[in-house]
Amino acid sequence: MTAPFTTVLLTLLLSFSAVSGQASASPEAQVADNVFVVPDAKAKVVTLWMIVHAGCEDEEGGQCHGLAHYLEHLMFLGRSGEHSENQSLFFAAGQTNAFTSMLATSYYQSVPAKAESIGPDLEQLFQLFSERLAKIEPPLKAADRERNVVLQEFNFRLSDSFRVRFNNAVNARLLPGHPFSQAVIGSKDDIAAYTVERAQAFHQRWYAKNNASFIVYGPVDPALVKQLASKYLDPLPEKTIPGRSWLDARRTFAPMDEGANGADESVVRPEIQFEKIVRFEEPFPQQTRAAKAILFDYLNSEITGSLSDALVEDKKLATHISADRSSIGDGAMWFTTYGTLEDGVAPQTLKTAILDYYEQLAKTGLDARVIERLKKRRLREIADIAADPKKTLTSLQSWLSSNGKYQDWQDSARNFEAVTPQSITPLLQAMAGPGRQLFGTMAPAGIADNAAAAPGGNRIP
Repeated sequence: MTAPFTTVLLTLLLSFSAVSGQASASPEAQVADNVFVVPDAKAKVVTLWMIVHAGCEDEEGGQCHGLAHYLEHLMFLGRSGEHSENQSLFFAAGQTNAFTSMLATSYYQSVPAKAESIGPDLEQLFQLFSERLAKIEPPLKAADRERNVVLQEFNFRLSDSFRVRFNNAVNARLLPGHPFSQAVIGSKDDIAAYTVERAQAFHQRWYAKNNASFIVYGPVDPALVKQLASKYLDPLPEKTIPGRSWLDARRTFAPMDEGANGADESVVRPEIQFEKIVRFEEPFPQQTRAAKAILFDYLNSEITGSLSDALVEDKKLATHISADRSSIGDGAMWFTTYGTLEDGVAPQTLKTAILDYYEQLAKTGLDARVIERLKKRRLREIADIAADPKKTLTSLQSWLSSNGKYQDWQDSARNFEAVTPQSITPLLQAMAGPGRQLFGTMAPAGIADNAAAAPGGNRIP
């Protein structure tokens, strides 16, 4: 996915599992307002997830400098005086990891599921997470080392990748000064300016039991999880979580139509990246979320009239084409169309064809029979998730990490069933209408300044 959720792992935060949701007959249990259990008698591990609902967009001044990600690196440093310079690893065969997005920071630890130690191990995990939710006091030497680790990560994932640099530059042009157009990891200058005190201030502002969700997975008893959650989370104080009025104020997007181009030896064939941000009426956000999923299922399918059918098979303008999207607040959507040019096709030709395609689709709409076909696929996927604890865990974790509400996740099947041609029409009309758009072209090295370049585009190194 492009800029709104560019992140170190990115995974994609609104992945198939997150969008699909879960059926009401799912195996998970809610043992507290923000504590969930996914029992799996066959699981070989016990895993505890802690999802803090604060990410890069929540940093000071509404700017993403990567501080939320740096805090992620500090969270499990210095578990004791004896091991103060080591990252926490309580179990020899355990696994620890975390990731940061624009919206949230998610942590997990897994331990082998041994019948005789499940209770003590799970209690130790709850103790660890509750302590780190309450405060962090990383040793300065270890914190400095983690700053260098983040810099290495930056060089590996961003600085050394032309495609990532191009994508970030395009996003910065599309939404200048907005956190959604900034990299979750920050810049080199940002990383150099990290301090433990700044990370602690972010932690103090956002890390609280009433701004976090917990998931326990494995051969565990929900009653035990409820008991441990009460023991270790209930004593923690609740905090007044800051609002995000600054972000709401930035959801007015002035129209724009620009181009950008760049070249690199890593590009084998010329590619396009068409970005657009639009607004639309959204009276029922969760039903709109389901409608978006159905629409983009169609766009990325091989069904008659889809992007691939129209521009690859019929017009033969591209060898591959796909679309992706992200919500950037109620009533707004950032969507991207990617394509690899067919031999001899100019970028302007494909751009015109893409614009014409969305305009025509807005006029005709989606056929009700096609929508029903796609809805059935989604409902089958939801049923499959409900029948498999591992899939349930992935789906619930991904949904909560995108700051979705648990009840909306449970209602996913109902929301998909409610999708009609009429609920998709506002999305199509918005996609074909005015908005902020930028058409980028990536070309093999040496040809970005000739026919492979986007006409009128600015060069991105």
